[in-house]
Amino acid sequence: VLAGAGQLSPAADVAVGRAGDREQGTEVVLQCRVVDGRVVEARFRAFGCPHVIASAEWLTERLVGAVRADLLAWDWREAAAVLEVPAAKFGRLLTLQDAVRAVAGNWPGGVPSTV
Repeated sequence: VLAGAGQLSPAADVAVGRAGDREQGTEVVLQCRVVDGRVVEARFRAFGCPHVIASAEWLTERLVGAVRADLLAWDWREAAAVLEVPAAKFGRLLTLQDAVRAVAGNWPGGVPSTV
């Protein structure tokens, strides 16, 4: 079992972000539990190449302690650099970035995103 894989139970303190499309080859669902304005737990479900799965797993650990502004500023290039993702897969990591931004858009206490 991958660290960070799975899902959190729906709750008022859980922000969810979805991005991608399985039929297009990559889909990511990211969930973050937010307490006192910080991510205290993150989980993912992903469909895609091993680089997307590894990046999502790494990201769930990276996001613990993050505030909403951190999610809004997060860029896929960080995962690409840390995990040495080949350039041919960069487009797939944009899906992960979109999921992170969707979590920020659905931050607890804010107005939910329509994305």
